[in-house]
Amino acid sequence: MSKSDSPQESGALGVGADVPTSLAEEQQTKSDSVDLPIFAVRDLSVKYGEFRAVRDVTLDISEHEITAFIGPSGCGKTTVLRCLNRMNDFIDSAKVEGRIDYHGVDLYHEDVNPNEVRRRIGMVFQKPNPFPKSIFDNVAYGPRLTGGMSKADLNDLVE
Repeated sequence: MSKSDSPQESGALGVGADVPTSLAEEQQTKSDSVDLPIFAVRDLSVKYGEFRAVRDVTLDISEHEITAFIGPSGCGKTTVLRCLNRMNDFIDSAKVEGRIDYHGVDLYHEDVNPNEVRRRIGMVFQKPNPFPKSIFDNVAYGPRLTGGMSKADLNDLVE
């Protein structure tokens, strides 16, 4: 797995024989299948430069189950979670290896649009973790993704 240098901007998850045309379409198809986990993580390893933060994590997260990541500070909990919605793509030194399927779709397949992944898989942080942008851009990020707001409405919302 590697970070995509030029993610597709089409809004579709991906195209091709093994990749669905949209994440929503794939979710519906896979939801009709028998007992597929929501997430299937296989041999996940993450490095930041030469530092190996996570090594060979394999786990399934099934629908209607509560899964907790518990451990001391710095053990890789947040790193694994950031892989589930491709937030590590924003870290230049991050290298992700292994496979993460979401409803049967390989989230790191070259045809998968990381922005579509982030639209579908959110993250709530224990402590504020803003994007490396202005305060305005951080507050406006969600509404901009969904679109449909005029600049004036967006300014009013942020205020």
